[in-house]
Amino acid sequence: MPKIKTSKEEVLKKVIPVLRTRGVQNSSMSELSKACNIQKSHFYYYFSNKEELIKEVLTAVHSYFNYNIFKIIESKTLDINQKILKVRQLMDKIFMISDGGCIMANTALETMHLNPTYKEEIRMFFSDFITGLQLLLQTNYTSEESLALAEQIVQDIEGGILLTQVYNDPKYLNNAIIRMEKIILQQS
Repeated sequence: MPKIKTSKEEVLKKVIPVLRTRGVQNSSMSELSKACNIQKSHFYYYFSNKEELIKEVLTAVHSYFNYNIFKIIESKTLDINQKILKVRQLMDKIFMISDGGCIMANTALETMHLNPTYKEEIRMFFSDFITGLQLLLQTNYTSEESLALAEQIVQDIEGGILLTQVYNDPKYLNNAIIRMEKIILQQS
């Protein structure tokens, strides 16, 4: 029998893995409520519809990522090598440990042509991802170079995530992260 009480944050944490692996279109509210061990009607206490739920999931993922990446990048106590290590660990935690890859890219690919509702949150996530990497790169590159390289790194990482999922082999994301590290540290 489903539980009666759960917090909105608990609901979001439990639906993220389902959405990451099954996608927005293939995840019904019934299935999501079952994953949370709550009744479907309880979902509507927090979210008026599935679209609102997905927006909140994307906002929560974006907030979590931003908080963690900028805490690393803006740290005054970490040197560049320590920052890169911590960024790698964050990416491993977000993209490697969980099945399904990058929920932002997955949702963008799945919904962008059908319903651009989530486009702005996804765009902000990737803009912040690029900005964070650009800040790391600005110690060794001009502003224009660091922006171009940050965009290239995000593209490479997202491609690495996709190929990791397709081939069920983490080497693709690991290789993208290694290339990121070399670019940031200006190594060949």
